Amino acid sequence: MDDHPVLSGTGELMLGPKPLGRVPYEVEISSANGQANIVRFARKPPARDGQKIHLTLEDGRMLDCRVLDGSPYCSVVGDGPYLDRRGRGR
Repeated sequence: MDDHPVLSGTGELMLGPKPLGRVPYEVEISSANGQANIVRFARKPPARDGQKIHLTLEDGRMLDCRVLDGSPYCSVVGDGPYLDRRGRGR
């Protein structure tokens, strides 16, 4: 992550409906368009190669990521926000 801005923090990680806990992350941001490209975790997420995981960043933004091989890197394949499914507001 050399020439790209990096956003780091600790966020909530999910695999489908299953919570995987709070994890430290570094998100590489494209200098061309300001979009997240790659997420690096402190260690490989507990998911198989190619599985999609969901990361909620410290600031509340949401990223959908695809696990890459056996590495701690994931590619960003989508982002939130997601629509609230509750029938009533809080």
